[in-house]
Amino acid sequence: MNRRRFLAGVGTGVAVGLAGCSDGSGSDRPFPDADWRDEDGLDVATLSERHVGAIVDAGGATLFSTAETTHDGDSEPSRWLPSQEYEAAYDLETGRQYVRQELTETEETDVSELYVADGEALIRQQIGDETQYGRQPVDRSAEDLERTMRSEVVTGIRVEGETASGETEYEGLNLWNPTSDGGGEVRGEPTARFAADAFEGDRDVPETVETASATVHVYESGVVPRLEQSWAGEHAGQEATVDVDIDYRDLGATVSEPEWAEEAREDTSA
Repeated sequence: MNRRRFLAGVGTGVAVGLAGCSDGSGSDRPFPDADWRDEDGLDVATLSERHVGAIVDAGGATLFSTAETTHDGDSEPSRWLPSQEYEAAYDLETGRQYVRQELTETEETDVSELYVADGEALIRQQIGDETQYGRQPVDRSAEDLERTMRSEVVTGIRVEGETASGETEYEGLNLWNPTSDGGGEVRGEPTARFAADAFEGDRDVPETVETASATVHVYESGVVPRLEQSWAGEHAGQEATVDVDIDYRDLGATVSEPEWAEEAREDTSA
């Protein structure tokens, strides 16, 4: 997600938006009876359902992703994904949502944050030494928050859309060729690891994919705690690389009010 998309989400009051170690079991195909498996591959639709269902049952989670991008030209292409960190946390019990985006390879600080709770959205933007706050009412039901979370927590796994003929299509891991690659571990819990070396989709950045690789970790429950993807190829007449890592973590954790929230309320009070 780039900063323009983040700010567009803020404007509506609602933001949308590794090869592991051996698990020591000696198995080269962990969780062989899991319904999200397709023999040595992945049943992406089922995996997505299990992943989202587990997060909803837990009451929320945090999506944390990083993008590291390079290009060999002297200036950034006009259409580009800047290196950044993106974090989106959801707490269904309290109805809270927190979003942060930070551009990481800039000369000055560039951070945008959003906190939604109790019928209001608080916004903080830090550009260099300047900080600006915003506040606006949010009319959102618990069902709306869950719907937003469900949409975001399949980032990288499955993006649901509709074809011109009205059929449902899935864009995400189905564009790769994930194949069982033994067992791993993420945050102390065993995983099934899948590796991919071919990508069959279209990308905006880079425009032409010459080489690609991905690694996916899956818990037995179907939660995808970690997904790493890398693309390299020509973009805007120059060679470019894009590495995107996604972590799903903190299942069931509470979203706390950020330290800057009270200052934002004071700064925006009439």
